[in-house]
Amino acid sequence: MLKDLSIETVLNNLTMGIAILDEKRNFIYLNDLTTKITGYSLNDISNLEEWFKTAYPDSEKREKVRSSFEENLKKSKYYNRILKIKSKSGEEKHVEFRVNSIDDDYLLVNLMDVSQRIARKKEIEYLSFHDELTSLYNRRYFENEMERLDESRNYPISIIIGDLDNLKDVNDNFGHLMGDDYLKRSASILEELMRSEDIIARIGGDEFAILLPETAAEEAAIICKRIEEKFSEMNSKENFPIDFKISLGSATTASNKEKLVSIYNRADQNMYKNKGRKKRIMKL
Repeated sequence: MLKDLSIETVLNNLTMGIAILDEKRNFIYLNDLTTKITGYSLNDISNLEEWFKTAYPDSEKREKVRSSFEENLKKSKYYNRILKIKSKSGEEKHVEFRVNSIDDDYLLVNLMDVSQRIARKKEIEYLSFHDELTSLYNRRYFENEMERLDESRNYPISIIIGDLDNLKDVNDNFGHLMGDDYLKRSASILEELMRSEDIIARIGGDEFAILLPETAAEEAAIICKRIEEKFSEMNSKENFPIDFKISLGSATTASNKEKLVSIYNRADQNMYKNKGRKKRIMKL
């Protein structure tokens, strides 16, 4: 019967952690799930100040969290935050805290470990802006960055478009796994040669784009040459069944009078001109 069921048994079977603190901010109760989430039992930690020190070893971060906590309780007697804490084992976890002031003295704290939810959210965000095969940014992210830089002061801005010359032949004759290898190697070369502030994206099946803030046309031309040289170097070192080559085109704007989408289109056109020129030379 219900009367035979103790309150402690009920609290220990809840799907959220429960902690109760008295008027001096001493812990007077922790249920089993709170101990599982934080690693601490009442034998390990006695008051809120001790917990702050263990959860936030960095004093600056600790002070920010503590100040926010105290200010919110003073204003509304309620506190709700997702915080990254360090557990007793040293593992970092994302925990949602819901704190209510009871009778102006006691605090009732509900805890939920939301680490998996946060990790999944980050994974979804990552996948929404990255190409799964190469881990470069995707077209969506690249277009967002073009819009953002349209309003920036990072001029001159250059864009380079690159298209692998023989990927269709590789896929048709040696399979898509071989084609994927060409794409991954291409991505590695671009990442190796670009600066941290440059935006590199795979924007199509065999097409790449690079957004270069504060880069003049002359610099973009030098970068294109370096990319071509690196492809040529790898092509001579590796035993590729079909030549590992890329066609490049670039375009530059010195101010925001021309939208970056127009620069992108010019770079794309220049890339196709260079690709056509290479084909004509090969036929001679």
